[in-house]
Amino acid sequence: MTHLFRAGALAAAVALLALPALAPPASAHIPTPTPTAAVKPTLIARASLVSLSGDPWRPSGSLEVSVINRGKAAAKGFFVLRLPPGLDVTSGGDCRGAGSPRTWICGGTEVPAGGRREYPLTLRSTAAKPVFGVQKWGSVAGRDAAGDTESPTDFRINWPDRTSLRLRATASPVNDGSMGVTARVQNTGTFAIGGYSLNVVTPKGVQVIWPLCSDSGRMAGVGCEILRSNVLKAGATETVHIRLAVIGGGKIIRVYLAPTNRYTNKDTSVTLHVPGGGGGGAPTTPPSATPSATPTPSATSSPSASSSPTTPAGDGAELPRTGPAGTTYALFGAALLALGAGLLLLRRRLGRS
Repeated sequence: MTHLFRAGALAAAVALLALPALAPPASAHIPTPTPTAAVKPTLIARASLVSLSGDPWRPSGSLEVSVINRGKAAAKGFFVLRLPPGLDVTSGGDCRGAGSPRTWICGGTEVPAGGRREYPLTLRSTAAKPVFGVQKWGSVAGRDAAGDTESPTDFRINWPDRTSLRLRATASPVNDGSMGVTARVQNTGTFAIGGYSLNVVTPKGVQVIWPLCSDSGRMAGVGCEILRSNVLKAGATETVHIRLAVIGGGKIIRVYLAPTNRYTNKDTSVTLHVPGGGGGGAPTTPPSATPSATPTPSATSSPSASSSPTTPAGDGAELPRTGPAGTTYALFGAALLALGAGLLLLRRRLGRS
């Protein structure tokens, strides 16, 4: 019986000693692993604002792209250029098509460690109709020789704004089959313009012989355009002398400013009579049916809005515990203690007997 008591006590002691090992860990919380930081690209590209000007039909502008090497070794620096519809690269940057619409890969010159390389480019509008007062967006992205490319960075492109330009004109008498027209163009707007067209509508028997008046096809064969590409400052007036060959009399010549959808004022057209000894030059409203009729400007383009960044997750709730509950272990211990006490009482009774 003594051996039986000792065996029971030993089992109880072993069970009690085993309780700490069977208990769950003090905390089941698993810390959120720190995300691996994104690797910054070594080569990045940044571009300047582009303001188109000059030819009112095909305005152009300069784009400056900087390729920056943030690495610790020299590397060939490229950049990916993307342009909106209606715009093209005409020169600079060593650009070539990238196989995607409106996308070019440019550059390729070695950039020293920590240095930068500048690439001047020229962009030109290719819109079918003249556009004014519109903003659009392009983008550049740095790329290394292995093809690793950074996220695109946007740059803005401004088309010329609409403005006010006033025309006055007089005609001299016909002399030896020719006559002169003096046109005065005043910039009544608030900013300088980089060019405009002076269109001359001539009937049969009248032809412009000076200065160069081109048949661009925009006037459907009823006249020609004198393109003025010099800068006309706000408030300044420019005088243009035109010489025409005239056969016969009783004719009417019309001179007007183009593109017609550029100007916010109405005194942009003048009608002259041949011969016009006094050179009346009565202003008229702009022609209503010309190939340069006001097109509907395209809506301002803007880059797509970036989606809102995902809110970072918190530390997280403590994970649920698994396995037997604490009360289970308490009941098991109490049962072992009761067993030991019963064995001790049994021994005493047997000893008395």
